[in-house]
Amino acid sequence: MGVVIRQSIKGTFWNYLGVVLGAANIMWIFPYFLTPKEIGIYRVVIDLATLFAIFAGLGTGHIADRFYVKIKDTYRQGFIGYVCLMALVGFFLFSIAYWIFDDFFFELFSKNASVIQSYKGYVLALTFTFVLLSLYDSIYRVRLNIVTTVFFREVFLRLVVLITAVAVGMHWLYFDGLMDWIMASFFFTVLVLGIWYYLRFIKGTVCTIYWPDKGMFRAIKSYAFVILIGGGSAVLISRIDVLMITTLMPNGIETEVAVYSLGFFIASIIEIPRRSISQIATPLIANAWHHNDIAYIDDIYKRSAINQLIVGGGIFLLIWISIDDLLAIIPNPEVYANCKSVVLWIGIARMITMITGLNGEIILQSRFYMFNIVSVVVLVLLIVLFNFIFIPIMGIEGAAIGTCLAILGYNVLKTIFLQVKLNMMPFSWQIVKVLIVGVLVYIPFAFWPSAGGGWWLALVNISFKSLVCIVLITPVLYKLDVSEEMNKLLDKALKIFLSKWPNKQG
Repeated sequence: MGVVIRQSIKGTFWNYLGVVLGAANIMWIFPYFLTPKEIGIYRVVIDLATLFAIFAGLGTGHIADRFYVKIKDTYRQGFIGYVCLMALVGFFLFSIAYWIFDDFFFELFSKNASVIQSYKGYVLALTFTFVLLSLYDSIYRVRLNIVTTVFFREVFLRLVVLITAVAVGMHWLYFDGLMDWIMASFFFTVLVLGIWYYLRFIKGTVCTIYWPDKGMFRAIKSYAFVILIGGGSAVLISRIDVLMITTLMPNGIETEVAVYSLGFFIASIIEIPRRSISQIATPLIANAWHHNDIAYIDDIYKRSAINQLIVGGGIFLLIWISIDDLLAIIPNPEVYANCKSVVLWIGIARMITMITGLNGEIILQSRFYMFNIVSVVVLVLLIVLFNFIFIPIMGIEGAAIGTCLAILGYNVLKTIFLQVKLNMMPFSWQIVKVLIVGVLVYIPFAFWPSAGGGWWLALVNISFKSLVCIVLITPVLYKLDVSEEMNKLLDKALKIFLSKWPNKQG
């Protein structure tokens, strides 16, 4: 876990810096400088491009993760060339289908098709860049380098969005100008990542393409099919709520998508540490499967569950104890106040994902990867069903409940599968201890009122609550010794602090 921890810490740093920029965009810049309708259009365009990229890329990112370790060292660079070519061919074929069936695409996803369809060129262009970004994530990841792609994806691109949104609000750009700059920034990112990869890993070598033999080609073809169905369904689980809000609610594109997106973003902060852990652990899990090291996989499974619960649960606790103050400092709070229930339900969904460990990564890299097809297809059907039931009755809260139920079912299914097939279970008494401590610490904050009276008082209240919460929960978890990794980090931090203390006295 040493490499995982080091890369995860670096990746988490850039991820959280990206969260700061993302929070500034979604919680302050967008509500202040853009109309809810403009926010809704931006969100739907991004979500459609994300969904289409799964199919256009033919699953090449996951293919690189799975098969890179199975290729001899001398052919590995050629295999990267092969998956890059595969991604370009996939996008070309998708582009043809997109322009033939574009009317069907937009009528399927939105009653507001006339509004969204005027941005269909942006959707296709962003789909292309998302395909390449997913591929770059993978080929950097198999080199055990997640920091470069995380910086561009989480920091640089969000900084561009922030600047252009301000420019729209200051009337220096029209909204279409914002979309132009965002599209240009994505193309710039994939260009820089390609050049950097060449200079770092290819320069001085002969660029070739490794053509897999018939046996490996059949394996790649089967796995790509799984990724297209499973990966596409997984993205649908996280994106279909926004698309169905646009479809099922009369004012979906006007206001509700913007409100839902705000609550969804706030809750998604909880899962950021998991992304970094997953990115760097995936090739290690693939390598462990290659060597049939079940004990190592089981160790990663259990450690990921407890560490994700500690970090994710702590973040959820900090968010929820200050949720009213947090929403009070957002521009136009009367418009966005309804997102509180979205934060709760999506937050619970994120906690379910965190507490069940790296179950999906373990299954995808194993011989049981076909299981993902069955599970995610069933869950997509469930989430569509839940949304059709709950959205007309409960609006955006219904969408959040539907997503939460789907994610609960998805993770329960994967957890049971790993237990039955491999006798692996992420849960332990340490997890129970963390949950009990979290509930006990939350109780006094439930009676702590929000500040009221202005944004600066809300900020003070948020800061004070957060400080008290951290001071209460950290020493208790340390004393209970629930996580070896957490205790080592705290010991190291304490040692550094104490080593500097005498100098301060002198």
